[in-house]
Amino acid sequence: MEQGRDTAETDDPGRTINLLPFLKRPAAAEAPAKRPRRTKPKHRRKKRTIAAFGLVIAVLATTAFVVGSVFYATVDLPEELDAALSQGSTVYYSDGTTVMGELAAEQRTSVDLDEIADDVENAIVAAEDANFYEHPGVDAKGVLRALVNNVKGGDQQGASTLTQQYVGLVADIRGDGSYLRKAREAAMAMKMEDEYSKDQILNHYLNIVYFGRGAYGVEAAAQEFFGRSAADLSTSQSALLVAQIKSPDGPYDPRDPYGSGGSVEEATERWNYVLNQMVLTGRLDQVKRDAITALPETLDPTNDPEGLGPEGFITNGFVLQELADAGIGTDEVLRGGFDIVTTLDPELQELAVERSGIREVAAADEDTAASLTAVEPGTGRVLAYYGGENGAGLDLAADVGHRPGTSFNTVVFAAAMHAGIDVWSSELDGNSPRQFATYVDDKGEPKDLVNIGGADPDEDISLADAVGGKIDTAVYDMSERLGGDAIARTAAALGVDRMWDPHDLDEHGVAAEIDPAEAIGFHPDIGIGAYPITTLDAASMHAAIAAEGTTAEPFFVETVSGPEGELYDAEPETAETEFEPWIAGEAALPLYLNSFEYDDYEVAVNASSTWHTGFSEGLSLAVWAGDEKKEGDGSSHEGTIAERIWWQVMDGRSDEYRLDQEELEEAMLEEQGMVSQGEDPLTDEEPARQQDEIDAEAAQESESPPETDSEIGDGESSETPDGGDGTT
Repeated sequence: MEQGRDTAETDDPGRTINLLPFLKRPAAAEAPAKRPRRTKPKHRRKKRTIAAFGLVIAVLATTAFVVGSVFYATVDLPEELDAALSQGSTVYYSDGTTVMGELAAEQRTSVDLDEIADDVENAIVAAEDANFYEHPGVDAKGVLRALVNNVKGGDQQGASTLTQQYVGLVADIRGDGSYLRKAREAAMAMKMEDEYSKDQILNHYLNIVYFGRGAYGVEAAAQEFFGRSAADLSTSQSALLVAQIKSPDGPYDPRDPYGSGGSVEEATERWNYVLNQMVLTGRLDQVKRDAITALPETLDPTNDPEGLGPEGFITNGFVLQELADAGIGTDEVLRGGFDIVTTLDPELQELAVERSGIREVAAADEDTAASLTAVEPGTGRVLAYYGGENGAGLDLAADVGHRPGTSFNTVVFAAAMHAGIDVWSSELDGNSPRQFATYVDDKGEPKDLVNIGGADPDEDISLADAVGGKIDTAVYDMSERLGGDAIARTAAALGVDRMWDPHDLDEHGVAAEIDPAEAIGFHPDIGIGAYPITTLDAASMHAAIAAEGTTAEPFFVETVSGPEGELYDAEPETAETEFEPWIAGEAALPLYLNSFEYDDYEVAVNASSTWHTGFSEGLSLAVWAGDEKKEGDGSSHEGTIAERIWWQVMDGRSDEYRLDQEELEEAMLEEQGMVSQGEDPLTDEEPARQQDEIDAEAAQESESPPETDSEIGDGESSETPDGGDGTT
């Protein structure tokens, strides 16, 4: 054993174990200095913070899950999946029971998915919901993408899937932009995905979504845009239809039927987007896409193959426009199930359109046409209306002006009275033909002005007689004195909103539209009806005269009611003219005198070779009928088409538009009494003077020399010293 080590024997004689000796405890040493307490490592604090945050998230997630589960359980799917948009609106006549037409009900046809072209399905999924076949009704990726884009300040985006859009439409909650609406929509979408297959959902969606032009569902849209069934749509046509969904009746309809700003350029841009999305999502081969270069041709919506008829101008024109102005959009009307009551009298409309012969005018000659408007004086309610046969085409009563000719001369009469001119004095030369410095041909040379029918009075006449006798030369003489602007302002004051300037034509010979209320230097020939106006304005103008100067905006919609009750109740927009009521009253006198030749003393009549206008009790009626190329030869105001139509309506009008016979007899007796007392009802002179005054004047006249023949009817000019601007 080595020195200093212990050993021990083992059972194995060849093995020994070395044992280390115990070491002595060292002597006590001085206590070390107290160390500062060590802090916990930072990574431990971070882990605990993350754990706490995770716990909060878990609690919030659990709470959200519980709340979401409860909310999800309380949201039910709509009971009817396809019926929600089947409630078209009904348009009635003023009686509230006679139907004038339906809006959009005929443009919704449900079809099965196998009756829809595959490219329609491919296009709508590619453009509206690329992940449609993968998500459970709500697209989480889409939501996140939209959220990021909106936070970054990009264009506001939604993330509604096709399923969400569908249930939103059916439940009628798409107009609500709140987060609660989005949550309801999402819950309904997920429930729908549990109950229906993707193909069923897509089929439902394609049958109700609005494409524009009043077409709900792809079948109606295919017919409306391309005149073919949805099964026969090409890839290009399918893409253009799907392009409409983002903004129906908006910028992507190249025809822009509602004047909403649609253009070929914007339509092409959106169409290209849909096609490119089809390629990106693998639903269209690039080679086939490259071959599609031209925007498909769509049907012209003004060529109405279904035939809206004359009432189409009202149902699909004025009704939609007036309600849009009142805040009730076209989409609401077409799917809201509204009852729309118009101002049109069913009996008067039937008389004016079906029994007057107006519909046969265009049928007899392709160059002839006619239009008619009847308005209630004092309110502006349109009582009867005819703008042509094609209710989706050009409205001849409101959008096209026609030269009124001598039927406009009553405006000159009113303007002269407003200017303080004596319209009853025989001081105007009515000879025919006559020449005037302002009435010139294309070369600037004076030309002859000939009275209608060649009338040539033997002596000077008053403006009242000139208006009644349709003596254009005398009326033009007064027009020069007043100035064209003064006459135009009078027309505007009486309700004429638009005119067309025959002296300002474009390269196609189309006259510029102008506002008569603006002083633009109107030519004096405005006084003899050279500036075209519409029959709607002509009826409104004569209604203002009948109402002693009260003008009223014409309107067509009386009330609108929906499932929730009344939505709209029209209030007539009336205003007093700038001149005294008596002026309008006197302006009507020549028109009443004209009626004597027709043996109907209840009506006031004015006419030209293509116009017949005037009014009776509660009814102002304007009719134009003529040749669209030359509008008559101006030979006579008698025996015209317009005259025949106007009197067919007036003769057949109901008692509602006639004076009460007792009142008429009283009025006639009162007039006779005025005459018997020496008062002239036309000049409104004071009652006859005492007989002794008359005798005294007669004696004085007998002492003076008699007039020579040359002095009779010589007439003294009433032209004002300043050149005849009418400011006497």
